[in-house]
Amino acid sequence: MNMLVRRQPIGSLFDDFFNDWFNLNAGPLAARSAEMPAVARARMDVLDKGANYEIRVDLPGVAKEDVRVTVEGARVAIAADTKGEREVKDGDKLLHSERFARSYARSFELPVEVNEEGAEAKLENGVLNLVLPKRVASASRRLAVR
Repeated sequence: MNMLVRRQPIGSLFDDFFNDWFNLNAGPLAARSAEMPAVARARMDVLDKGANYEIRVDLPGVAKEDVRVTVEGARVAIAADTKGEREVKDGDKLLHSERFARSYARSFELPVEVNEEGAEAKLENGVLNLVLPKRVASASRRLAVR
């Protein structure tokens, strides 16, 4: 039986232990910067509700002022940024300090163009909810030639 055993250097085991120790209570936004992509793809659901599209996008930790939604015809672009700091203190003694920044971006095209009038966007509890009415296709008409 042929087995392959991979061994990590002792230094990386200690690094992993201490990095994990500081991140135990930090949550997902305070992950190590080497593991975080520059721009994250936000999780998204698109529902066709007949007369409109309902879109839900997860944007944890983002303030509504930091969200940008652009609609051009059938193309929808969503971008958001978040920044923060975290300090762990024992009285006046600083034990750990951390800063983080995260960007989210999604861009997609819907099957039908969207009517910008009547479109709604709300951010509640870290979830962006969009209601985008479908543009009613105008009936073609025949022109009289003179």
